[in-house]
This record gives sequence, C-alpha cells and structure tokens, in this order.
Amino acid sequence: MYEISIKQVLNYLENEQFVELQKDIDQLHPADIVPILNDLPSEYQLAFFSLLKHETASDVLPELNDDVREHILQNIQQNHLVKIIDEMDTDEAADIISELEEDVSRDLLRKIDEEDSQQIKQLLKYDEESAGGLMQTEIIAVQKDLKRDELIEYIRENHDEVENIHYVFVVKEDQQLIGILEITKLLLARSEATAEEMMESEVISVKADVDQEEVANMFRKYDMFILPVVDNNNRLLGRITVDDIIDVIDEEASEDVYKMVGLESEDRVFTHPLSSVRKRLPWLTLNLFTALLVSSVVGIFEATIAELSFLAVLMPIVAGLGGNSGTQTLTVITRGIALGELTISNTYRAMFKEITVGIINGIIVGSFAMIITYLLRGDIMLGMVLGIAMICNMFIAGLVGSIIPIVMKTLKIDPALASSVIITMLTDIGGFASFLGLATLILL
Repeated sequence: MYEISIKQVLNYLENEQFVELQKDIDQLHPADIVPILNDLPSEYQLAFFSLLKHETASDVLPELNDDVREHILQNIQQNHLVKIIDEMDTDEAADIISELEEDVSRDLLRKIDEEDSQQIKQLLKYDEESAGGLMQTEIIAVQKDLKRDELIEYIRENHDEVENIHYVFVVKEDQQLIGILEITKLLLARSEATAEEMMESEVISVKADVDQEEVANMFRKYDMFILPVVDNNNRLLGRITVDDIIDVIDEEASEDVYKMVGLESEDRVFTHPLSSVRKRLPWLTLNLFTALLVSSVVGIFEATIAELSFLAVLMPIVAGLGGNSGTQTLTVITRGIALGELTISNTYRAMFKEITVGIINGIIVGSFAMIITYLLRGDIMLGMVLGIAMICNMFIAGLVGSIIPIVMKTLKIDPALASSVIITMLTDIGGFASFLGLATLILL
C-alpha cells in the first residue's frame, strides 16, 4: 500500500509542486487521505483538497473532521462542489448539503442532476439522526413477476447507480415491499424462476422516523448487511448499509462518553479554545454548585474535623471509592439501556444486582481499609468507622448509579447526559456524611 507523510505533503505544497503531489495523491486510498487533510494547517487544506479527483473527493469529504470539512465547504468553488456532490450517494450528499447555508444549498440543488436533487430534497426532510436521515435512495427494486435472466440484465443496466448490491428488493406495483432476494440465491436459481419464487418473504424493515440508535441495535441483533427503509404503508423508500451503521455506532459511543462528562457536543483536540470553553463551562459551573453542596455537608462536621484532624486524611478515600463504584454502575446501566437489555420487567432485578455488587465490594474493600488503618494508626475503632462508611457509600453508589439513568430515561432525558456529575455529588455527600457521622458518634 502506498504511503506519504505529512512532512512530504507540506514540502510539496510549500514549494508549489502540485503536479508531483497529485501523482502521489492518486496512488492513495481515500481512507489514507482523510488523516492527512485533517492534520494539514488550514492554509493548505483547500489547495490539497482541490487536487483530488471528484470521485476521490466524494469519498473523503464526508469523513473529515467537522472543522476541516466546514473550512473546505466555506471556501471551495461551487462548480467544483457540484461535481463532487454528483459523485456521492444520496445519503452522504444530503448530509453535506445540510451543512451549507440555505441560499448556497438551494443554488447547489439547482445545479446538480435533477433526479438526484429531488431525492436529496426528500432526504433533507428527515431528522439526520433517524433511519430516513441515514438511508440512501439508490436501490435495486423489481416487480415480483420478473424472471431470473431479466433480473440479472436489469442489475447489469443499473449497477453504476447502486454500490454494494448484496440484495434486490421485490415490490408490488405501488412500491410496497414484499420480499428481499440475495444475489447469491439469484445466481444459483433456474433461468425461469421469478423474483417472487426466489425471494425471502419475511423481511425485516424499519420505518423512516426510527432513531438511528434503534437502527444500530437492529443491525446488531439480526446480523444484517442491508436494512430496507419503508413508510407507514410499507412502501420502499431506500436502504441503510452496514458501513453507515458503523459510523452511527462510533458516533453514539463518542456522544455518550462526551455527555457523561457534561459535553453535549464534540470537543476535539484542535477545536478553537473559545469554542471549547463554551462547550465545557456550563457543566463546570453546575459542578461548582454541586461541590458547594458537598462542602456544606462537610461543614456540618467542622467541630469533629477540628478535634480529630486526621479524619481529613481519610475522607477522600471514602468519597473517591464511592464515586468510582457509582461510575462503574452508571456505565453498566447506561449501556444496558442503550442496547435495549433493560426492560420494565427486569429493571428491579438489575438494580438489585448492582446494589448487591456495591455492598459486597464495600465489605471486601472496607475490610482491607480497616486492617490497613489499624496497622498504620493502631486504632481499631477508627478502622471500623472507615470500613463501615465505605460499605455505606458503596451501597449508595450502587443505588444511585442504577436509579439515576433509569429515572432520566423514564423522563425521556438521555441517561448519559452528565449523569457522572450527579453520581459524584451524591456519593461524595453519602461518603462524607457516613464517615464523619460515624466518627462523631463513635470516636468522640
């Protein structure tokens, strides 16, 4: 596989050796061009992108980092962009056009192929995170009475318009989906067999308004390569391919990670500092108020800490382990919700399991802490206070770590949305209150 370093690319661009650079670019796979473009300084990105063939550019543009793609779209000549859009599948073309300003996208839609333009306009009506927003309208759909040889000839005539033809969709005259036909089965069938005779009539399909996360779960559950998209009358609208779902799974996973730390949108390594501040500041502000609430609980036991100052050394142990345990529970429950493993009937069983795990972990870790504290301080009562407080906080961690995401889901709030901030606050409060409360009762 041919490779070229970012240093070589920069050397070509700085010396305006565009012919030599284009020869090297033409030998690269589009997936290898994407990281080069992402890493280039912004002043060279457009010049490099302009050297790509239209077909290659159509594969590269949707995969670029958001800020790089935005920079290119804002500065590229419209005629060049029209040719690139013409090479794209309708789903990717709709995604790109949706990122443009309204007047620019309107002009662009007038200049591209009329049939493609109509299909893209239809796709733009769907939520971008729905099945309709994911689907592409390029499909092979045939009538049920079409014979094998006729069907193969039809595919031969239309294969340029549809990539990755794994299945043929069989429809009625009104485009109602009635079956799906695997290409391998088509090739092995007798020449007089009709599409209806060769097809599988039990078809798994999805409505256009279904959320992309549920679509991803369907691909995972049924081990699918292609999923047909239909309207409320079961009329075939398009298809979703597995490569689109890989992107969705990656996107959803990243989104959940960001939300769990209070970021509602992606904050990349080289995002502008002011943009990063805007994304992070709201939840940090919320975290400030939760920290003040925790500190007010500690303030209740100010007299105890003043008399037994060594408690301040042990307090972070109880709170820290409780927070980690709560985050572990939160992760397991949130993932269970995302994968559809949690239902109304098994929610209580899942909560009981997590609370049980918390208590058992608390007993084991608390026992170790009690022994270590006794060996270091020579005070068995202090060790007992630390051990019991740890058991209490691990119980709290299991309880709130399982309840909070379930409650948020019930309220139709994303369970990943800053749940860790809430968990940390509650386990800190529980840990400090139990440890200092027990110390006040037992050690004073």
